[in-house]
This record gives sequence, C-alpha cells and structure tokens, in this order.
Amino acid sequence: MLASPAMEMQAEETPLALQRLWNLTRARLAGTSTALGGEVALVETLPSAQELEVAPKPFPVPSDYESDGEEAFPDADVQEQPDIPCKSYWTGSGFEKEVLLDASTLGDVPAVYKVPQPAPHQMPVIGVYIDPRVRTGFRYKVRPMQAVDAPPLSVKPRYLFGGKALTLQSIGRGFARRLTFEPVGSKLNENDNYFWTDSRPEGFVFEIEAVSIGDKFTIYDANHEPQGILEVVQQQKNQIELDQKVHEDGSIDKKVKINTLCKVEWYENDGATKLMPVTGVAILKKGRGNAAVTRVINVAIGIKQLKKGYELKPGIQSSSRRITVNGGDIKDIPCQYCIVGLEKYELPAIGTYVDPRIIPGFHYRVRPAGSRRHLFEGRSLLLQSIGMGYGKRITFKPDTLNAPENYFWSDSHPEGIGMEPRAIQPGMKFTITGNGGLLGEASVFRADLPQVEEKTEYVEVPGKRGKAVEKYIHVDVTCHVKLATTGGGSADLEVHLMKVSGVAVVRKEPGQAEAKLMKVFNVGLDSQLNLLFAHSQTELTFHPLP
Repeated sequence: MLASPAMEMQAEETPLALQRLWNLTRARLAGTSTALGGEVALVETLPSAQELEVAPKPFPVPSDYESDGEEAFPDADVQEQPDIPCKSYWTGSGFEKEVLLDASTLGDVPAVYKVPQPAPHQMPVIGVYIDPRVRTGFRYKVRPMQAVDAPPLSVKPRYLFGGKALTLQSIGRGFARRLTFEPVGSKLNENDNYFWTDSRPEGFVFEIEAVSIGDKFTIYDANHEPQGILEVVQQQKNQIELDQKVHEDGSIDKKVKINTLCKVEWYENDGATKLMPVTGVAILKKGRGNAAVTRVINVAIGIKQLKKGYELKPGIQSSSRRITVNGGDIKDIPCQYCIVGLEKYELPAIGTYVDPRIIPGFHYRVRPAGSRRHLFEGRSLLLQSIGMGYGKRITFKPDTLNAPENYFWSDSHPEGIGMEPRAIQPGMKFTITGNGGLLGEASVFRADLPQVEEKTEYVEVPGKRGKAVEKYIHVDVTCHVKLATTGGGSADLEVHLMKVSGVAVVRKEPGQAEAKLMKVFNVGLDSQLNLLFAHSQTELTFHPLP
C-alpha cells in the first residue's frame, strides 16, 4: 500500500525540524543563539525536545586553593604559575566596585556576601567569612566596612581600639565568631578588645602591620656588614601582604611590603641622623607564640641618592657599630683604621689616631671596643696628657703620685678604645635658680646614663694667650632636690627624688690644667613641677657649689 503524499512530506520534514530544535537547545546550553526570525513559529509548534541526560563537563578553572588541571589532562605539561604579589580571594560581581565573598570556597558554611571591593591592603571579615590571610599571632588594625549601597564618605570610618594595631589572639567558632585581641590598655581579666564577626552587618576590614612606629633596625649591606641603624618614625603607605606560607608543623611565614619614613644614621657619616624614606619586604615568622619580624629584604633607602640592596635586622647591636677614621684628616700620620663596637657618644682612639675632641683637662670614662667592661674600674678620670709618636701615651690623674698606673698607649688595644666625656659626677651639689631668684638645691644621686658631647668651642680670652675650650655635654642624672619656701631663702625640709636632664657647660681656661663645670642650662625635670615652671616661663639653671 502506497503512502499518501502528505505522509511522505511529514516523514521528510520531521527529522529536519527536530534537528533544528536540537541545534537551538545546544546553542542555549552554550550561551549563544542561532535561531532565525522565520523559524520561531515552527519551533513553537513542535514538541519539546528531550534534554541531555549528562551535563557537559566544565573546563577546569585554575583556583587559589587547588587545581584540577593534572586530573583532567594527565598527559599535558602544566606550567607552574608565577608568584602573584597580591592574590584574589574573592570573585567579581556584576557591578563595578563590588565583590562576592563565598565562605564555601574556604570549606565553611555556604554563605555568600556582597561587599565593596577591598583595597589591596585590606582583608574582609563578615559573618562566617574570614579572609584566610587573617591569622592569630599577627598584628592588625581593624576598621568597619561600608555598606554596598552606602554613599561615599569624605572621611573613612575610624579604626577600632583607638587606631592601634593589636595582636589577634583567638578566632571563635560557629555562625557568630568572636575575635579576641591582646589586652592593651585594659586588665587581663577584663579584656575589652574583642568583637563578633556579625556585630556589624556590613562587616570589617583588617590591615596587617608588620613594622610599627618606634621599631629600630640595624642596616646590613650585601656582604652582611653593618652600615648603620634606623628608627621608624612614620608610615608612608599602608602595609600590603604579598605572600603567606603555612607549614606542616603549623608555623606561618608572611611577606609584607612596607613603605616608611625613618631616622637613618650611617656609621661613616660620624653619627649624623637624617630623615629618609625606606621601603622593603618584611619577613614575619610565627611559631608557637606571636609573629615577629626576622628581617627586611630588598631595602631601598633615600630618594635622590637611592641606595638599594640592603637588609634590615631587628634591634640595634652596639657590637656591630662600625666607624672608619683616618689620621690624615687631623694632620697626623695618614693611617686608616676601622673600629667596631663603639657607642655613638664614645670618641675613638686607635693606633696612631686620637680623636681631636679628646682634650687634656676634661674627665673621661674609657672602654675597649667590643668589651662591656670599662678601664680603671669604670671611673671617670681627669685626662692629664696625650703623648706624641706612633703609640701615644694617654695619661690620667693617678691615684697615688708614687705609683701612677692610670695610663695606657693608644695602640695598647688593637681593636681600639672609646672615651666618653663626663661633666657631672655623683655627689656634686648645685643651687637652682630661675628668673633671678633662688628656687632650691640639688644633689646628684646617680649619674649612670651616658653623657653625650654636643659640641666643642674655642673662645678668645682678652688679655690671655691661647683660647679657652668649652664643651657642651648633654646629661641625664638623678638628683635629690630641696625646693625653697615661698619668698625664697631657706629650703624646704622635704626632699624630692627627680630625674634631671640638661646641657652642662664645661670650660677650661688658658693655662689651667683642669676644666670646671660652669652651669647646667635648658633643664628639664621629670616631675609635675616642670609644667609649672614651663607655664610661668621660668628657665631653670643649675649652678655648681664649690
């Protein structure tokens, strides 16, 4: 029996229509459309096609946590990705300046948060999502995060905890996680430095701080030789975490980029201090305790005369301080020496070289370079003479005239010696004056701290041959102070123990063998009385008693 022409036409058209429908289905799955305007009516009249039973396997996408590239293509050569300075721990949103934080990518509760895009130095914390770079034992500054639909603010929200960077001690568990910081400014049993991750619906941002204001470092060159010291005085830019490594034993290493302004003192510049910008990468290591900076690498110092390739190590090691002297600079034998281990306030003497600021008639305390012990039992003695020649004899006032032993030669110690000028000794007594009136008396109780020479001046004396030598020495001593009663005159019976600082003027007249202390001016007291004198514009002066 022959089929009708209509049935033959339907048998020919049905496979073509189904084929078009399957093409449209594949196009929709692929995200594109190949349907023509004239075929829409034909597609709507046909029955729905059967969906694919097995979804196509998506192409592997590289991730920050794991990669399926080797499993999908076992025979392919997968190249290692280079280290990226700042990794992205979130995905982009359909809108600009917004990101999506998915806690499920961290193996946590599958909660997704839409927040403003954090800056490179910021780490978001909101709800159950805690940025994986936020770790206990490191110091962070915390700031509230703005809402997505919040209007732009001219002033950013203030930091928590008074803007201080505190060490994160613990991270709680659950949906609302308590973040506890070190108890700075509060009692140990009443620690107020904490909050919960859901305390603010907008969330928080953490900023790591590896180097703080006041930190001191020693500068080393490429040969690991100390070149100077520096102290951080200001943060120029926010510190950015570049890398983090978590080891099997639980220790953590972090690399943080820093940009600071520091007081830099180069050993070869005779202790001159300058403000310079310093940049580098700080290496932090955390073991069982809190994290600490082990060193700072790739350090660049300065702007115009940029110096690169240095390394910083925490702390100031006096045993590493190095200075270079040359006898030709003082019109002596042109020998150059390098002394390691002297303090900034100690004047060098080594071989044939004796610092020109070492002058007979003044008191000095002597210490060999690299040693903690002073010569002559740590006493400050009167320098009587400096000899001549290659090995200069340096003679101090003897304890007994019949057996003088307080002397040595400049080349007796191959490592060199340091001589600290001393202006004030324990037991010295002073009268305190201010605005022309007597304010009290003072007696020196302790003078252990170093006394630093600020300058030496040579003054013409009318009617005398030669010049007088004046030394200005900064002193920090502890005194017993008796204040005068109202109206001046007799001193009060109450004795106050105060720390006194000032500049002592020691003068040696021409032809005299010993210098004398003239006065101590620019005096500051470690007491509330200092505020009273400053408010009344009273300048205190200490005059030595005979």
